[in-house]
Amino acid sequence: MNKFNTLFGQILALVKRSDFEKLVKQEKADRNFKHFSAWKQFVVMLFAQFSGQNGLRSIENSFNAQRNTFYHLGITDREIKRTTLAYANEHRSSEFFEKLFYQLLEKVPRNNQKKCAFKNPFYAVDATVIGLCMNTFPWAKFRTTKAGIKLNTKLDLRTNIPSVVTISNAQNHENATLGEMRLKENDIVVFDRGYTNYHQYASFCNTNIWFVSPLKANADYEVLNEIRVTDKKIVCDEVIQMTGFAAVKNDLPLLRNIVVYDEENKRKLSLLTNIMDAEACDVAQMYKQRWQIELFFKAIKQNLKIKTFYGTSENAVKTQIWIALISFLLFRILRSKASAGIHNFTHFMSEFAVVLFQRRDLYLWFKRKPDYSPPPVTRDSKQILLF
Repeated sequence: MNKFNTLFGQILALVKRSDFEKLVKQEKADRNFKHFSAWKQFVVMLFAQFSGQNGLRSIENSFNAQRNTFYHLGITDREIKRTTLAYANEHRSSEFFEKLFYQLLEKVPRNNQKKCAFKNPFYAVDATVIGLCMNTFPWAKFRTTKAGIKLNTKLDLRTNIPSVVTISNAQNHENATLGEMRLKENDIVVFDRGYTNYHQYASFCNTNIWFVSPLKANADYEVLNEIRVTDKKIVCDEVIQMTGFAAVKNDLPLLRNIVVYDEENKRKLSLLTNIMDAEACDVAQMYKQRWQIELFFKAIKQNLKIKTFYGTSENAVKTQIWIALISFLLFRILRSKASAGIHNFTHFMSEFAVVLFQRRDLYLWFKRKPDYSPPPVTRDSKQILLF
């Protein structure tokens, strides 16, 4: 008898069942759902993410094909119906899975933080748009003929794990979301020029939150002092006073403008920051790290089902996105606990999809080590093979 649960069952075990059920009671997530619990919905939707299913019918057929594994996944039903899953996705509040995401986020080990020259908490803030069909998702309308939603994300650049995610209509501008990113004193945050908000900048300066962002080309300012530079990549380093109407209205203090020459794109880039005591090259390096959030968006869009959806309601779409992000967290938890093995999320998703229901040690599989040995070849078997 094989002593291992399926690989899918073992990765589900990373979600502590007692904590899950406690959250179910707190949110009353099983109210009005007699036969299809939040756990069943979570298991089936997580299976859909890991196996890359394209629709409710394919989820139903492929999941029910593994009916003998239901007991080990915590499901006692004979089979899963697509109509039942569709109803749960539409009516069970997506806020439950949002809170589950943050519950699991607290359990991600921080022992694999990248070496960073900056001791402060270091984040990148950005947003990505997920386009939707206007006729199918009218609630997400943001242009005359287009619909879409936006994932606003704060990525921890020391671990490359999202620490805050919010979902909004695509028509909502990013610069209004900085206040939702739960930034604290002494945090360093980098973002692009789409987040230019002088009221928010003034608030950052008053609460000792350090930011780096490109300076808008049409920004009005006065140069008060020039700082001597020694790095060839730094064109100039200036202490400036913003003189535009919005900056004066919000009593914006002195800031710093660092002009960097981008050799790759053959252009100059002006960086605005309230960090006054760091080397210009270090500030430039901070902003360069912002690219990590673009790689994060690329990874989840390419490997998770967040561009095609199993339901058309707003609640169903948000439920699918939160469970997709949870699958990314489970990969990071597994990677931290295994301490070695598959480090690329794309490789993990492509390989895990075809071994979901194999019964072998999850950590040995993740480390790419064999957890079995071939049977010994006896003298009789050699004779059979030869003759």
